Amino acid sequence: MKTLKNISRQNLPLVVVDKNLDKLRDKIMFPEKLEKANKTLSTAKLPKKKP
Repeated sequence: MKTLKNISRQNLPLVVVDKNLDKLRDKIMFPEKLEKANKTLSTAKLPKKKP
């Protein structure tokens, strides 16, 4: 990932994302951690919404 600075008048850096990362889009990198996170989210209780 490259960071390009001072391209426009703003002082915000622009970030160029490498197109080679698209091949990893549909691949699950850590299936054990994903399974644990999904289990935790399914049993977690959300805080009650205040009116």
